[in-house]
Amino acid sequence: MADPATCEPCRMTYGNRICVSGMAAVSWPLPEELEMYRRTGTDLVGLTVPKLAACGWPAAYDVIGRSGVDVEYLVHPFTADPDDGDGWTEQVHSLMAAVDAAERIGARTVYLTVGPSGDLSWEEAADRFTRRMAPAVEHAGEAGIALALENTMSVRCDLSFIHTVRDAAELARRLDVGLCVDLYCCWQEGGLRSTLRAEVDRIRLLQVSDFKVGTLSFPNRWVPGDADLPMARLLDDTLADGYRGTVDVELAGPAIDAEGAESALTRGVAWTATRLGRTG
Repeated sequence: MADPATCEPCRMTYGNRICVSGMAAVSWPLPEELEMYRRTGTDLVGLTVPKLAACGWPAAYDVIGRSGVDVEYLVHPFTADPDDGDGWTEQVHSLMAAVDAAERIGARTVYLTVGPSGDLSWEEAADRFTRRMAPAVEHAGEAGIALALENTMSVRCDLSFIHTVRDAAELARRLDVGLCVDLYCCWQEGGLRSTLRAEVDRIRLLQVSDFKVGTLSFPNRWVPGDADLPMARLLDDTLADGYRGTVDVELAGPAIDAEGAESALTRGVAWTATRLGRTG
């Protein structure tokens, strides 16, 4: 997998950049969403493939091009059951179309959830995923677009069977692709810092948000610093261990809706900029 930044697999040499995830405004019309991002303190965003595809790719290209907003990544969810061969074929083709779209709009990464495991063991699901993904990995490499696997919360087993950075890294190594590390989903993982240190050159995106302990509904993310996660320590440690890639502010849920996406994202970007400033 060629990294456009260095022409070496997954190696980051550019400075930290702050990105805003489209999840906080996923229900907004695309032109209004992009206009809002211009007011949040960043012009670098991540957008979801289903939303852009629903707009129609030509229309989405036009809106993005006129917005002046740079797209860092696209998000592609896999949701097909592993026994649904036709569904998987369709989603792999959709991922390849997303790679083409990323190349067209200048996004460097497409990150994805890996889908449910169904009745399979983790090992069986991983083997099947690796085989099915091979054409998409080859296509992304030819296009110079990085693919990245995301760790998710176990409550979202409908989207993924990888819930630790350690497992995500094992699967990423099989495919020689990158990682999208969501610190919100892995903050209590055993050996997390050593895993991140070992995989630092594979990480494409590092996602930050907060969580209020005792919350029983999801998604329910908070602006970093507003709730209970040790997000400052997690981010500082990863930066100290050599991460120089993009830090992505991903917010969604009742607290964000109550405050308003624009306000919440503006504060999230400011918090992240402060942390990056402190670590140089």
